[in-house]
Amino acid sequence: MFNFKELDFTIPEFWDLSSSLARNYKSITMAEYFSSEHLPKRFAIIRHDVDRMPGNSLETARIESELGIKATYYFRATKKVFIPKIIKEIADLGHEIGYHYEVLSDTGGDYSKAIKLFEHHLSEFRKICDIKTISMHGRPLSKFDNRDLWKVHDFRKFGILGEAYLSTGHELNYLSDTGRSWSTKNCVRDFIPGKTENFSVDTTSELINLVESRELDNLYLLSHPERWSSSMIDWGLYFGMDFAVNFVKKGLMAVRK
Repeated sequence: MFNFKELDFTIPEFWDLSSSLARNYKSITMAEYFSSEHLPKRFAIIRHDVDRMPGNSLETARIESELGIKATYYFRATKKVFIPKIIKEIADLGHEIGYHYEVLSDTGGDYSKAIKLFEHHLSEFRKICDIKTISMHGRPLSKFDNRDLWKVHDFRKFGILGEAYLSTGHELNYLSDTGRSWSTKNCVRDFIPGKTENFSVDTTSELINLVESRELDNLYLLSHPERWSSSMIDWGLYFGMDFAVNFVKKGLMAVRK
């Protein structure tokens, strides 16, 4: 039988990771990273992409707020994720809110329709709170990379300071929980273009050890709050979904080589 306390990607494990980050690094938001002339000597950017189950993001946001952490939450504009009450409550906790866009995939690669849809969604978010930064949603099954929208258009014309992949520097040490691992083995589009990491961790326990070592001057962490479960049932359901998605990704990565 599984012991819930010993599993990875649970809310207790999220609490342990957040506690370690709060003790060892100063947290800054994406907007602060893009706009600051002088960054702290040791800092962590903690980013959350809210792909589904927005209620989980409220739970992680409350934990981080209690520990004094400022994070950045990127919400998709889909009906099940764009919940103004939750978005506003997370903003009121002191976290930054951003737009997790996927308009090039939504419009089948039509750049004209995509930029109009982007502007519409951005205006809907700004009815709730200020939006200064954006992050693309990977959509591994789509043939379109949503970041390509900015090869034709300029997000700065919309008052956006930066994009979470395209505007970040190669000095950042980036790790993501995509595919239920902090390594890159299940990542299709989740990477900083042109950036190659010289270190790797797999589990959250290994990541906590890295944080505690203070070996790195900065950390740029991406997590998906829906992946972090508070019950064995939720954990099992999401474990099964991750297993299936990772299987499909392996096939896609083999075909796209």
